[in-house]
Amino acid sequence: MNRLLGKVMLLTDAQSSIGIATAKSAAKEGAIVVCTARRLDKISTVISEITQSGGIATAFKHDVSSSGSWQKVISNTINNYGKIDILVNNAGVSSPKMLLDLTKEDWEKIQAVDINSLVFGLQEVIPPMIKNGGGSIITISSLEGLVNLSDNNPYAAAKDVIRSLSLDAAFTYAKDNIRVNSICPGVIYTPMIETTFPAISPNYKKSVPFPYIGKPEDFANGVIYLACDEASFVTGAELVIDGDRITM
Repeated sequence: MNRLLGKVMLLTDAQSSIGIATAKSAAKEGAIVVCTARRLDKISTVISEITQSGGIATAFKHDVSSSGSWQKVISNTINNYGKIDILVNNAGVSSPKMLLDLTKEDWEKIQAVDINSLVFGLQEVIPPMIKNGGGSIITISSLEGLVNLSDNNPYAAAKDVIRSLSLDAAFTYAKDNIRVNSICPGVIYTPMIETTFPAISPNYKKSVPFPYIGKPEDFANGVIYLACDEASFVTGAELVIDGDRITM
C-alpha cells in the first residue's frame, strides 16, 4: 500500500477493463488518478468507486488523437494538482485486417489512436515532467509488437512503433530523470475477448502454459510497479505480461 502516495497519475482510456483495473489499483496505492476518455459518462462509475473508497480521482474528456485535446488535459491536470508524475498511455484500437485488406480509413484510425496519441502525449507531458524533476511514462505496446506471431497484422506494426518510440524517449530523457517503459501484454480477458475466446481458446491453450487467461489486474500490477519508486532505476524496459506465451 501507498507505493504511489501523493503521485499524480494521468491515465488515458480509463473506460476500458484494463483502464478501470489500473485506476482502482493506483488509487489504492495512494495516487491521485486523473482518468480520461472520449465520453465522461463511461468513466463516472470508476470515479465514484474510487472517491467513495476514500481515494482521489477526477475525469477529463479527452480525444487522444488530438494534439489540442492533449494540451487541454495536461494543462487542466497541472492547474488542479500542480504536476504530473505518471502518464499511462493506455488508449489504443485494434484491427484484425491484414495488410492487403486494410483500407485507408482503417490505417488512419490505427495511426491516429495508437501512434499519434503517443507522440502528442510525449510532447505535452515531457516538458512539465522535466520542470518537476522527473516522472514515469508507461506506454502500452503488445506481445504482437515484440515478436512475430502468426496473427501479426498492421495493428502489431503500430504497437512495434510504440515500443520503438518508447525506447527512444527512454534514452533521450533519462538525463532528466524521466523513465519510459512499455508493457507488452498477451491476451488479457476483457469484454471483447469474452465473445472471441471460445474460438481462439484451443490455440491459446496450446501456446500458453499458464492455467488461466490474463486478467486486467495482472496488467494493472505491472503498471503499478513501473510507476512506483521500486522501479526508480528501470527505464527502456519492455515488461512482458503474457503467461509465458513468448517462449512457446
